[in-house]
Amino acid sequence: MKTVLLEGGEGKQKIYDSLVVEPKHMAVCRSGLAIKVINELAKQPACAMDIAKTLKQHEQKIYYHLRKMKDAGIVRQAGLENRYGMTAKMFELTSPVVAAKLYEKSHVVEGEKKDIDPTIEKFLDPFVKDGRLNAKIIIGDSFSHGQYDAPSTEGPHTFDIGVFLGKYLTEIKFPTYNLDTDINEREMNNNMILFGNSRTNVIIDKINANMPVYFDQKSGAIVDNNSNVKYDDPRIGMIGKFQNPFNKNKKILVIGGVRTRGTQAAVIAFTQYFDVIFKDCDKNPLFKIVKGFDKNGDKIIDSIEVIN
Repeated sequence: MKTVLLEGGEGKQKIYDSLVVEPKHMAVCRSGLAIKVINELAKQPACAMDIAKTLKQHEQKIYYHLRKMKDAGIVRQAGLENRYGMTAKMFELTSPVVAAKLYEKSHVVEGEKKDIDPTIEKFLDPFVKDGRLNAKIIIGDSFSHGQYDAPSTEGPHTFDIGVFLGKYLTEIKFPTYNLDTDINEREMNNNMILFGNSRTNVIIDKINANMPVYFDQKSGAIVDNNSNVKYDDPRIGMIGKFQNPFNKNKKILVIGGVRTRGTQAAVIAFTQYFDVIFKDCDKNPLFKIVKGFDKNGDKIIDSIEVIN
């Protein structure tokens, strides 16, 4: 379970993401070698082979501790990388602070009542239900992967979507997202919020043929199946809400683009121009195509235009 740790001192306060584990899992940190592994992962994601070479230890010893810490939730798989012709699992720390709750004694903090826009609330159904996230948020792995062997670079732009959704959540369970490389077929039966395109997100690639507005396999352009119009400008983004082809009772929300800048345009459209774009949330499926512009010439998309 994710929470936060508030640390005070010298007139300042620091807030850390904190992972609460069962007391029995704290034992994984009692080994001196385990602590050294944690110190290495604190620097950057790494595989067992990398850590073993740095610490001059046998790789199996390192992998033993990584497996124990992964079972405890202290580390997680961060992706895959090639090492000497082999595919190696990369690991990263889940949180800088790990704690164990020994017994239940807490203080309830009442938050301020949030103003809820009914149009947005309607659009977010069923992805947000009763103040809880009711969907899997899936972003592309930053390591090269999938049939196009492409890395995802959309990750930083999804942060704004997280902040946007946070306004409509009263309870948050961490982690809030998954990498596309970690999702199995059973998990694809849920409501899903997908970022990227068919090249950078393998889940989008799996449903691409079922989307009324889809990504062209050869060029990566966005194609409107109804009008057969192709949009290949890298600033073109798309927002789509439609039925999950793996489970007709679930929904999928895709926020993506021809390239990373297109995804950025879609994120800006969703978070800053929602009332302009989605005046009617009743269409099913619902797709909007937008184009991003850099009005002030600072190489950052700052406005959008609705194309279709």
